[in-house]
Amino acid sequence: MGLFSMIDILNTRTLLIGIVVFLVLFRTLRRPRNLPPGPWKWPILGNLPQLMTAKDTMFEFFSKQSKRHGSIIHVDGGGISMVVLHGYDTVKKAFSQYQLSARPVVYITNKIFPNSIGVLDSSGEEWVEIRRFCMTVLRGLGVGKSSFEQNISAEADILMEEIGKQNGKAFDPQNVVGYAVSNVICSVVFGKRFQYDDPAFQRLLEVVSEHVTQGRSGGVFETSPIFSKLTMLPVVRRYVRAVKNFYNYIYGLVGEHTHEKDPRDFIDVFLNEKEKKDKQGTESLALQSENLPRIVSDLFNAGSETTATTIRWAILYMMAYPEVQARVQKELDDATCRNRMPRIADKPELPFTEAVLCEIQRINTVVPMAIPHLCSEDTTLMGYNIPKGTMVFSNLWHNHSDPSVWEEPQSFRPERFLDKDGKFQSREELTSFGIGRRACIGEHLARQELFVFFTHLLHHFSFKNPDDTTPVSVKAVDGIVLAPEDYNVCFIARD
Repeated sequence: MGLFSMIDILNTRTLLIGIVVFLVLFRTLRRPRNLPPGPWKWPILGNLPQLMTAKDTMFEFFSKQSKRHGSIIHVDGGGISMVVLHGYDTVKKAFSQYQLSARPVVYITNKIFPNSIGVLDSSGEEWVEIRRFCMTVLRGLGVGKSSFEQNISAEADILMEEIGKQNGKAFDPQNVVGYAVSNVICSVVFGKRFQYDDPAFQRLLEVVSEHVTQGRSGGVFETSPIFSKLTMLPVVRRYVRAVKNFYNYIYGLVGEHTHEKDPRDFIDVFLNEKEKKDKQGTESLALQSENLPRIVSDLFNAGSETTATTIRWAILYMMAYPEVQARVQKELDDATCRNRMPRIADKPELPFTEAVLCEIQRINTVVPMAIPHLCSEDTTLMGYNIPKGTMVFSNLWHNHSDPSVWEEPQSFRPERFLDKDGKFQSREELTSFGIGRRACIGEHLARQELFVFFTHLLHHFSFKNPDDTTPVSVKAVDGIVLAPEDYNVCFIARD
């Protein structure tokens, strides 16, 4: 090799080393001061290598990091600044600040459906107006009120009839539970329920399932301005397809909706209010035609997937703990004398039943990392600087598994929600629906549905693990929601 060739190679290597050193120094100098502590970060890549190679789930990885670095940890997701919060007090203090109440931009969804916003992804004044409008309309339609219980009970009766057709044979309850729960929000949004064998309804549940499934991997690219453009990756392409299928189907259902001046549902109220605003010449951030399908999609998601998954967990845990199941059934029988269905008004007489539902939500946090927030302007939290643009996560799984709060957190113990007199005792550390200004908009509806469906199911049936299967497993499948593995159950009719 000639002298000049060697010099060229050395010069090239020197140049590359210089570029790397410059980038590292540039990022170091630009790094804001007094950030929360966190794991060691690679140059340029940040913590992506650890996150991508960790054997634990993301929420378990962060939980372990909190033991070393404290309740607030900073993570670099390859140029995306992230803060992960641990502990009830920390999360409560953080989400009481308006600066930490924004949402990250959803780049993939916004590119597919531009110039529109929903409830989940809006921020600032737009979010305030949309949320206030949605809450007002939902209350006006009876959601969360005692009168709405009849709507849920009617759907529960249909679910019982559908399950009864199995005559005690083993089957996977995922579809029928999903149909029942989704029909409740369909009645609110679209003003009608669907037959379980309706192809249009089944297709709706298919696109919802696809959206959730692909979001487990592709959804992580949604909030990155850089990685969201990597559509050459199969995982991103599948996610983009799922987003298109989901929203296009919702757009179609909204477009088919017949507008009534005498409002029957959310869509009617939205369109009537928009017409009223237009005639008045009043500007509205929320009541824009392009926003309606996005808002409807968010309401549908908030009122279906997480609730249906929680009910599936409830069935599974009653199979795994037959003694708990028997105790719930005895409490229900004592309250109703088995001559009527359980009602929400019976709750004072059903403390153990309520405790079981709370323990199910605690031990398997369906949305373990919650929906991310965004820091809208520079602020501080517990002495640390949180720069504008930082994504903020609350590790709800950690909070629900913290041994300093919950004795033997891996054990299924409904009694932890009972006082010394056996009365139900709520605990503020259970935050399945979030904390603060951006707590779940569908919380009241979800609580009603969980109670009605759970009590109706146990009034009608006993849940039994099929004889020819392996022992009940409560292993979870990590994704957008933390769901149980597929399982079969025998619903045995009670006398």
